[in-house]
Amino acid sequence: MDEKKIIKIASATNHFGLKNDTKIKAKVRNKTCGDEITVEISEDLKNMRFETQSCIFTQASAAILTNHFQQIHKFGINKLLKLINKKIQGEKIKIPLQINELDFLVQNKHKMRKTCIELPFKAAIKALDD
Repeated sequence: MDEKKIIKIASATNHFGLKNDTKIKAKVRNKTCGDEITVEISEDLKNMRFETQSCIFTQASAAILTNHFQQIHKFGINKLLKLINKKIQGEKIKIPLQINELDFLVQNKHKMRKTCIELPFKAAIKALDD
């Protein structure tokens, strides 16, 4: 069942909780539903942490991003966000990263939660741009 798998993904909380030991931070709000996420990225750009007041889709997306941050950052967060957007809209594309949880989350059947899924990626982009 999808709900159980999404909850399992979101429960990977080893990067949950801010340490407040870096200047690379951002807080972003989903204008559609009100979800909020705050992210912080380590100065060496190797780790990312988060806190949310959000739905399970945002939490799952944040868990995926933080658990695979180095790989995703190396690939390009902006580039991956564009691919996520296309795939969740139903385009037949393959995301070139081997992250099974991400492939599961960005299915077309979750397109109504697109803004929730994208929120952690937008927060990371904002943190790195500021």
